[in-house]
Amino acid sequence: MIDPTPAKENDLIQDSHLALQLAGGDAELAADLMAALLEGLPDELEALRACLAESDWLGLAEYAHQVRGATRYCGVPALDAAIEALERAARVGDGTRCIEVFASVETQAERLQSCMSADCPANS
Repeated sequence: MIDPTPAKENDLIQDSHLALQLAGGDAELAADLMAALLEGLPDELEALRACLAESDWLGLAEYAHQVRGATRYCGVPALDAAIEALERAARVGDGTRCIEVFASVETQAERLQSCMSADCPANS
């Protein structure tokens, strides 16, 4: 069984080498994918928050799965792990766990946004 524990505070925020590898070595594509993720992240968090508020576990799981489609290819391991944990908790309908894990998703999203605005040299 895969550990459903969300990312920890010290997990890697952004891995530019991984992002480049996932983009097939295309630096422009990697940058475009990251820009799209960062641009859409506030709306995606709001949609996840709405599903959580409505206790819509199926909707939350499906939406988290869609968001993970973006996080998986951007070299953002901490956020990706948190989103994956949210999807897993939602799939089993564990509302308490969803609330806990969503807090981690928000934290990791904030860390990523701060990191990218500061150019995150420690993780490049």
